[in-house]
Amino acid sequence: MVRALALAFVVGGTALSVTGCGAAGPGLAKQIPAADPGAARDPINRLQVDALRDISRRVLAELVAALPAEHQARVRDIPLLGDNSLGDVNAYASCSDDGTPFVAVSDGLLQISAHLAMSVASDEVFDTDKRTDYLDWLEHHALEAPPVGFYYFAHHTDRTKIARQRELFEEEVAYILAHELAHHYLGHLACNSASGGLEELGQLAADNVPVFSQAGELAADVAATKNLLNAGAQRAGYAWTEEGALLVIAAFNHRRPLGVRDVLLGFERTHPIPHLRAPAITTTAELWRGSGGYLPL
Repeated sequence: MVRALALAFVVGGTALSVTGCGAAGPGLAKQIPAADPGAARDPINRLQVDALRDISRRVLAELVAALPAEHQARVRDIPLLGDNSLGDVNAYASCSDDGTPFVAVSDGLLQISAHLAMSVASDEVFDTDKRTDYLDWLEHHALEAPPVGFYYFAHHTDRTKIARQRELFEEEVAYILAHELAHHYLGHLACNSASGGLEELGQLAADNVPVFSQAGELAADVAATKNLLNAGAQRAGYAWTEEGALLVIAAFNHRRPLGVRDVLLGFERTHPIPHLRAPAITTTAELWRGSGGYLPL
């Protein structure tokens, strides 16, 4: 289960951090085309959680459809629930009181995924380094909103950048949700395993987590990578890669101690360190491609 970072700073459906200024700023690598008239309505630019959750539900349906029949049967029609707790830092798999499986993603996780997508898309299109800037901000400020002008306005409204950030956001969400689905069909939760499975810690994880739960997390990462690549290969448009997964993992790869680690360590208490997770994802993706996309799930 991904227990991801949180960031909650949408006011009236519009992010305060992305209004920007009129100047293009440093890092401009090409002539800026006319602003996309749809930029003001783009849900990623605006960090509109309801719209981001709608995108996530569509991604979830694609992931389930790409599973083998035996796994698909365990998660067919699984709902995606929201979690808007202020400062909550997770995504998780669990079951309702009657045993019905579900997955949940916090508002903060969706917003951080959107910021990562915006940053990397800007870097790719305009040869900037906003990804590093955002990870530095996240490392030191956690839940605080980046300042006005953090994204160059002309970059932020570019149609190529907006299209690319949608691809990256979907890839990030595909990894997160595929990971949670894996906990269900691999039987890691007590509520969906005849043998008891791995104890589902959910939002009640203690500081000391049994080692076997981290083994389950790595197994879910491997299965999630295969699932998102299989689903991506079946898409009519952009085929998902493991890049979104690595973007999410990078958000936890802190370079120095934080004053805000109590907020961010919820994820690290229950998951292997990022230095172990990233190689598991990249190795699985390489094996998948080496197999011609036929690596068994």
